[in-house]
Amino acid sequence: MKRTLAIIACLLLNGALFGQDKGAADKKLKAGQYFSALQIYKQLHTNAPDDTELNFNLGVCYYNLKDYAKSEEHFLKSSSQVSLELFRYKAGIAHATMKFKKAINFYNAYKLIAGNKDLTNDQINQEIEKVKFAEQAITLSRNVLIQNFTEVNTENLQSCPHIVADESSLIYCSASTSGKLDANGEPQALIFAVDHKENSWQQPKILLDGVNVEGNNHVAGLSTDGQTMFIERDGDIYQSKMGIDGWDTPVKLGENINSKYNESGVTITLDDKVMYFVSDRPGGFGGKDIYKVLRLPNGEWSKALNLGPIINTPYDEEAPFIHSDRMTLYFSSKGHQNMGGYDVFRSVLEDRVWSSPENLKYPVNTVDDDLYYSLIASGKVAYVAGHRDDGKGSSDIYRIVLKDEFQQYHVLNAVVKGKDIPIAAKITLIDDATKKVHGIYKSNVKTGKFIMLIDPEKSYSIVVEADNYTSHSSKLNFDVNKEETLEYKLDAK
Repeated sequence: MKRTLAIIACLLLNGALFGQDKGAADKKLKAGQYFSALQIYKQLHTNAPDDTELNFNLGVCYYNLKDYAKSEEHFLKSSSQVSLELFRYKAGIAHATMKFKKAINFYNAYKLIAGNKDLTNDQINQEIEKVKFAEQAITLSRNVLIQNFTEVNTENLQSCPHIVADESSLIYCSASTSGKLDANGEPQALIFAVDHKENSWQQPKILLDGVNVEGNNHVAGLSTDGQTMFIERDGDIYQSKMGIDGWDTPVKLGENINSKYNESGVTITLDDKVMYFVSDRPGGFGGKDIYKVLRLPNGEWSKALNLGPIINTPYDEEAPFIHSDRMTLYFSSKGHQNMGGYDVFRSVLEDRVWSSPENLKYPVNTVDDDLYYSLIASGKVAYVAGHRDDGKGSSDIYRIVLKDEFQQYHVLNAVVKGKDIPIAAKITLIDDATKKVHGIYKSNVKTGKFIMLIDPEKSYSIVVEADNYTSHSSKLNFDVNKEETLEYKLDAK
């Protein structure tokens, strides 16, 4: 009798613990914490391998972590009780694995059964249009070379690539290689840098000096010269500048940019006068939108302006990148005409109006998420993060050689010195034809080095200024056929 009671007590206790663990996992699943939810579900699954709800939830976790094979494996073990949702997920898996006809069949089956429940027919129809567009897009492949950036990619997630204009350094995010988790049990995101020296990429280094703190750290943007970095923490944007001993302690941007809602991707023009950023604040066109702020005469930022319905859609926009010409905006969107997930688009500012966004097409874009497209000055090489067949993890960084793009800008290397000692200076480049500022640069406080981006067909004037030194003004003399470093010497006052 006592043995029977003990067995019953153990069963009741195990059932209670199962319920508690499942409740915790369900809560994480609902919050989008798929990695930590997966760890709990996997433990529960060892004792209940045929539990249909557990298998379904495992399928959802693997789906969102981009492991479509395991996702499909667990969905197959789910019962008809969740068949409606299964149609949507199976359609998504078929879409992500480029089985387009199968995807359309699943979406149509979902519409037939669901009616107006859950997702509306308009949303399903949009997914069907994405599948059709993807099927067509892969037949019109661009002349580009896609390279897995193996120097940084691991089995952990790599994302948010930001390249310096001369391709001398890349700043990016990676899940902690130590296995460290954040407060929610998800892999902690950290910011890394990798430099290109002597024709090869060096070992990636984790950034210190207050750049990475407890919790998640995402690089949201990088200035053209790589001297200013923007960091997203807990939905707010911070700014850090390169100092003598590395990156300065990040400073939170003001209320005209940050709000009580979530801000993320950032990009700033070459002349330091316009900043674009992403926010999900109310008053937009739906989801996350791209906004801009203007530099005021007092150095502060203006109030934020939404870029409007040409750029923003009822869906999410993310990861803006303004090219060195200050007129070409690249961004990722779940809206517009795309292949699936986030696609990268290009829009050009003409007479203060943005052109209709152009999809960068396959294979720059894929059926999965393509985010943080970042170009070097010439326009011939780009970096992007996403999930592709040759990837090591759920998101890898890729280098794209754009063979079908023309040379846009030439990079000039230069250095500022005072009595042979490198100094920090502000460099202003002026277009001789328009008399407008073409670019504003800052020399590295440690090396005195800086880069300038020029159109080889134009002429420029240069002004170099530094505290406690006399300024320098002259015509910019350069030869694009020579590899040289221009040198500017300033005299002490």
